[in-house]
Amino acid sequence: MGIDTRHDAPGQLSGYLYQVLAALLLLLQNENPQAQLCIEKFDDVAFVDKDTPYIRIQTKHQLYKKGSLIDTSVDLWRTLKSWCDAIIADSDNLNGTDFIVMTTASSEANSAASYLNRSANRDYKKALSILLNVAQTHTGKTNAGFYNTFKALGETARENLVKHIYVYDNSPTMFEIKKHIMPYIRCATIPVYEEKVYEKVLGWWINAVIQCLSSEKPTFINRAQLQFTMFDIGSEYKADSLPIDVDAYYEPTDDEIAGLSPEKKIFIEQLKLISLSNDRLKRCIKDYYNAYCQRSIWVREQLRFVDELSKYEAALIDEWNRLFLVMKEELEDYGNVISEAQKEKSGKILFGKIEDLNYPIRERVTEPFIMRGTFHELANKLKVGWHVDFWDRLCHLLGG
Repeated sequence: MGIDTRHDAPGQLSGYLYQVLAALLLLLQNENPQAQLCIEKFDDVAFVDKDTPYIRIQTKHQLYKKGSLIDTSVDLWRTLKSWCDAIIADSDNLNGTDFIVMTTASSEANSAASYLNRSANRDYKKALSILLNVAQTHTGKTNAGFYNTFKALGETARENLVKHIYVYDNSPTMFEIKKHIMPYIRCATIPVYEEKVYEKVLGWWINAVIQCLSSEKPTFINRAQLQFTMFDIGSEYKADSLPIDVDAYYEPTDDEIAGLSPEKKIFIEQLKLISLSNDRLKRCIKDYYNAYCQRSIWVREQLRFVDELSKYEAALIDEWNRLFLVMKEELEDYGNVISEAQKEKSGKILFGKIEDLNYPIRERVTEPFIMRGTFHELANKLKVGWHVDFWDRLCHLLGG
C-alpha cells in the first residue's frame, strides 16, 4: 500500500484509511452484482472470483502534496516489483488479471503512467518501452532492485503485465472520496438523512474490513451484501420510520439502573403496587431503559417531528384511560368490601392489556419496547398507573 513519501505517522495512517475508503468506492462503482473483494490478502484491494483475483489494486495516497508519477517514481516501481514478484512466484497470477494503480498523484505528460491511464491516449506499448528503457539505463540506487526484478520477468510476461496495467491517476483524496460515495447513499434514503445513513454504512464497512483483516483465510465482501446493507440502513431513515439504534434485547447493568435519577424510577414503584413478579419487573426495566436511550438518540439527532412525541404520549394516555376506567368500574362493583389483593389483581390485568397493545409511534416503527418503555416513562410522571389508587399512594414521590 502506498504512503506519503515522508513516511511519518500521519502519512502512513492516511494511506491505510485511504485504502479502506477506496475499497468501498471501488465496490460501489462495480456494476457486477456478484462482485466481491478482499483487502490485504492478494493485494491492497483485490476483486476475486472463485478464490482467484482478477483485479489487483494498489492504492497510493499523498497527504501533504499532490504528487507526480514520473517515470522513476518510487511508488510506481515499488508497485511493479510487487506484481512482478507475484508473477514470478506463480505465473497464473498473470492470467486474465488486470492490475490497477489507484493514486491521488498526477501522471506527467508523455510518461509511462500517462500511457497506461483509461483515456483515449492509452498506449501500453509506449509505456512498456519507456519503463524498460528506465530499468536498463537509470542508475538510481533506490529503484535498482525494482528495475532488476522488472527486467528478470521475461519479455512475454513483461509485455502481458504492462498490457493489463491501468493507472487511475488524480483519484479523489481521502478528504474528497466521500462526495464520490454519497451518490450511492442518496439512492438509499431521503436527503435529510443522507449523513446519518453514510455514517452507519461506513461503520458497517469498517467492521467488515476488520473481519477481512482478522481472518486467516481470504474473507470477501460482496456487492450484493453491501447493497443490501445500504438499503437496510436507509430503510430506517424513511419519512415514515425512525432508526432503531439500541439493541432491544440489551440487559441494562445494575450500575446503569442505579444511575437513573429517583424521578426515573417511579415506574418501578408503580409496578410494585400491583406486586408484579421479579422476573416481569426485570423485563419492564429493560423495556424502559432501552426506550429511554432510543428516545434520547432521536431527540439528540432531531429525527422526530415537532411535538410528535407529546402527541404520541397523549394517544397512549387516552388508550390507558379507556382501559383504566373499565377496570375502575369493575372494581366499583365490589363496593366497600374490595380487598387489596383484588386491586392488585385488577392492576396486573390492566398492565397485561397495556403490554399487549400495538400502538407504534410511526407505522414502520414496530418495535414493541418503544411503546412499553414510553408507558413506563408516563408512569414516572404519574400520568398513567396500574393500581386503582396509584395517584394517592405515589404522588408524594413527585413532591405532592
